Amino acid sequence: MQKIIIFGGSGFIGRHLMKELDNDYEFIIPSRNPEAIQEKLPANAQTVKLSYSKFEKLIPFFEQAVGIINLAGENISGRWTHEKKREIESSRLKIDRLILKVFDKANHNIKFIIQGSGIGIYGLSRDEMELDETSKLGRHDVLAKISTNHERFLSPLKEKTRIVYIRTSLVLDKNESALPKMAVLFKKNLGGTLGSGKQWNSWIHIKDEVRAIKFLIDNKTASGAYNLTSPNAVRQKEFSKTLGKALHKPSYLRKPASILRLMFGEMADSFLLKGLNIKPKRLLEEGFTFRFNTLEEALNDIYKNGSYTN
Repeated sequence: MQKIIIFGGSGFIGRHLMKELDNDYEFIIPSRNPEAIQEKLPANAQTVKLSYSKFEKLIPFFEQAVGIINLAGENISGRWTHEKKREIESSRLKIDRLILKVFDKANHNIKFIIQGSGIGIYGLSRDEMELDETSKLGRHDVLAKISTNHERFLSPLKEKTRIVYIRTSLVLDKNESALPKMAVLFKKNLGGTLGSGKQWNSWIHIKDEVRAIKFLIDNKTASGAYNLTSPNAVRQKEFSKTLGKALHKPSYLRKPASILRLMFGEMADSFLLKGLNIKPKRLLEEGFTFRFNTLEEALNDIYKNGSYTN
């Protein structure tokens, strides 16, 4: 069976992706702590030691693989201190540099690279605009700069293999990512709109996220940037209202912008109080079909019985 290297394979999206690809591939998961993550992984996933200074040790594994998926990087949630922002960027560029080095040294047959990115690359100051893959990238926002550098870093490999950049929006899942944190507040009857509620929330169900990645792997002509997001973004007020409805909980306690800035600092302005109306133009044009087109459909699937449990 063919093998794929997945950087960040033990993370949220990586583990769901391996389930989606389970019948077609085996997996090689580089990690700084391979023993600690092995139990989280399926039986057909092999962990290997990740060392930035001894990158040559990854050469044999590159030579076994047909593809690379890079989902690694520091989580963007939390207060954005100077150290946090530096780690968000450096954690991504370290892996990018390593991929370039090993790719250059290995006698490999890598047919594709899927490079994880995010919709923050468009900049978070265009609330009223509908954006797709042809839209100009942001230039001033922290996430836009980090994401742009992250995508450009592997551009030297474009002539050697197929590279796909997946610009992912908020990924919805019952147990991981941001949604369970939101649901906790609703469970305590503290749910409600963030800030003005007019900012856009672009989102995607985890099932569609991994289905889209598989679609891009299987589509041998796919290359360049793809937005991985539902076709139907919603305003934040509607997001909160729909979440409350799915959980059978009220959604009336608005969180003022001042409180969110106090709690999360710069991250509140860059991520919570602004948003983007992103369209997955290229996915739709190339024939991908979303299972969950509306937020109501997605949340009803996630909370099938309408209840919330930890």
